[in-house]
Amino acid sequence: MQSKHHKDKNETSFKSGKSPYGEPKFKRSLGQNFLRDKAIAREIASSFSDVSLVLEIGPGDGFLTQYLLERDLNVMGVEIDSSWIDKLQRRVKKYSGFELISGSILELDWNEIAKIDGTKAIAGNLPYHLVSSIMFGIFEIIRTRSDINLVEMVIMAQEEVAQRLTAVPGNKIYGGITLLAQYHADLEYLFTVPADCFFPRPKVDGAMIRFKFKSQQDLPQVDYEFFRRVVRACFGQRRKMMSNSLGQLNELPAGWKTIDFDFSLRPERLTLKQFVSLAQELTKISN
Repeated sequence: MQSKHHKDKNETSFKSGKSPYGEPKFKRSLGQNFLRDKAIAREIASSFSDVSLVLEIGPGDGFLTQYLLERDLNVMGVEIDSSWIDKLQRRVKKYSGFELISGSILELDWNEIAKIDGTKAIAGNLPYHLVSSIMFGIFEIIRTRSDINLVEMVIMAQEEVAQRLTAVPGNKIYGGITLLAQYHADLEYLFTVPADCFFPRPKVDGAMIRFKFKSQQDLPQVDYEFFRRVVRACFGQRRKMMSNSLGQLNELPAGWKTIDFDFSLRPERLTLKQFVSLAQELTKISN
């Protein structure tokens, strides 16, 4: 545990965006909170399967990168902040199997990634404010690009978000984002990462989540966009019975209440399989 003096120093640095070690400035706009715990970095690196390539989102100064490389994983870093590249390159220069791309993961040329043979994974200590946009961007790849061969993702997210993503039916934090994530992958909450393990120190703890992506043939066989709208309509009024919350969805076919489904349930009680079945039945009677 850090002393109060150390905490105050970190918090001051975070507000000013300055590093006390003479390094490049940490950019609050990019959510830069770098991991500084070696044991946790090793544990993260050991969480990956034996894949051909790990795409690391925002390697920063290479603290986690070096542990991925020590596991003999090939790593392609995708870094938007050029000010850290010199330190990153110095840290990883003794390892083979590293390549750097300058830019944002949200603008990555996936056609080029598809040309690389073998299975791929994604790693990253994600900026907490970008977790959702990055995650749903990756989900689109899973649905539409089997040629990428993306099999898993191990990422750091805000602890609260990680708990929501891995929640089970009946839990009050189980919701739409849970179901949309589970549509694409089998998820596992790995471990909590205390805020003290980062510099600058964030305001909340983080957590590691592992996504084991489903192949396209294993994805639920349902119109995803319709399924997504059904899920969001239901959880938009999560405390109401399904009959009431679904009624807010204008595109429902006539006679939708006649299908074999218990509309007295509340959405937080339903599993992914039940939501998929509901969307399938609604689609059938609309055709």
